[in-house]
Amino acid sequence: MAAVILEARCVAPFAVDLRFSDGRAGEVDLSAFLFEYEWNKKRTPDLSIQTRDWLSVPENFETLRVHPESGTLAWGDERPFPAELLYWRVVMGRILATVSAKDGTLLGTVELGGTRQTWSRPVTLGRASTNRIVVDREGVAPVHAQVTVGGGHHPRYFIEVVEGETRAGGTCSSTPGERWSVSALQPLLLELGDCVVKIGK
Repeated sequence: MAAVILEARCVAPFAVDLRFSDGRAGEVDLSAFLFEYEWNKKRTPDLSIQTRDWLSVPENFETLRVHPESGTLAWGDERPFPAELLYWRVVMGRILATVSAKDGTLLGTVELGGTRQTWSRPVTLGRASTNRIVVDREGVAPVHAQVTVGGGHHPRYFIEVVEGETRAGGTCSSTPGERWSVSALQPLLLELGDCVVKIGK
């Protein structure tokens, strides 16, 4: 039996945090389906133009609930997104992050969620506007860098120093507030203090 949604809550405009019956959890950003560029009638046959227009108003979108019988998201009597599609979006949105010592010793691996999800130690990233990576190890001063993703058709990671020395894409800085970017088409490698954080495959 396919996993169904047990819990759902709106965490940002058009973004929903979901927990499924098989234990999988994560966030899904549905804005792509509401603002045409990813709207595909074959994948979302129950998403009519009228429903899409109504859901594109944040106050309407936030009235979501879990339909108890079908186990998917519902707005009133409308259930425009199949649970299987939402599950796939959660799984496909996972990003692997590894934290290693500079000698290559693996210190930890974390499966991250989507770009809006709050992730756990030893790598901590926050909401989209304040994604923050923190490496805080015994005997080592905390090193913090803030990372956001942007750039449209040419996606880039934007790195900002918060505390300690950060190195990425050939740039090194320990000046709080200094900001630079690197291509997001390849994994992001951050040197934070004595650790290397790799985000992506």
